[in-house]
Amino acid sequence: MTKTNEVVPNISLSSWDYISPDFEVVHPDSSFPNMIIGDLNNCYWSYLRREIPHNWYVDKDEPFIGFLNRDETHILYNTALKFAGKKALEIGCLRGWSACHLALGGVELDVIDPALAREDVYENVSTSLRLAGVIDSVNLVAGYSPQKVEELAKQLQRKWSLIFIDGDHEAQAPLNDTIVCEPLAEDDALILFHDLTSPDVAQGLDYLKEKGWNTIIYQTMQIMGAAWRGNAEPVKHQPDPKVNWKLPKHLEDYSVSGL
Repeated sequence: MTKTNEVVPNISLSSWDYISPDFEVVHPDSSFPNMIIGDLNNCYWSYLRREIPHNWYVDKDEPFIGFLNRDETHILYNTALKFAGKKALEIGCLRGWSACHLALGGVELDVIDPALAREDVYENVSTSLRLAGVIDSVNLVAGYSPQKVEELAKQLQRKWSLIFIDGDHEAQAPLNDTIVCEPLAEDDALILFHDLTSPDVAQGLDYLKEKGWNTIIYQTMQIMGAAWRGNAEPVKHQPDPKVNWKLPKHLEDYSVSGL
């Protein structure tokens, strides 16, 4: 049996569980017993790229909301490895799948999500993180961004080196999350986004680009992106060569990692 937090070079995955070559691989699935491959027909979000054949994971109790897929979580994990021992922030954690991969990368992680106010969600997330052996490096905070971000930064006298924005996807929420996070990022910092398929989410990355941050796009099922400054640097990613990748019009001015 593979250990939850072990780096796994040759694990047997589904043919549609692509992970970019040269990435270190972790496999914390046993810590998420409710995670299943989802039915794309259960999701009505217009920005879900149903044409991408990679596995789409969900919690069986909420089968209409997707987790990051295997390739996307490994962008998180391998990015976190570059920031091991430093402070990280995640806005929006769903059931803790992404938080787990960040924490396995060795960061000290603050997580903000209003759903954590629900006892069942908090227990579900904390149990998974405990099973994965990372609960001691994760601070779970119930609350809404951007207000809770400012409050937490002031309370802990904290800035963050790595930030992952994956909260409310409706305009202007991703932009507001980005605006509040930008001055709370360290001088050497990287900010990651998920679901850039949505123009509303892309407003956050656009904002940082306009502020002079370096930017890159990752061609994954839901498209991830990174903005960085100072001595931080993003991971290099190779899109799945079996997929005929296209870029939405609102992202056409961005460079794509590996292409």
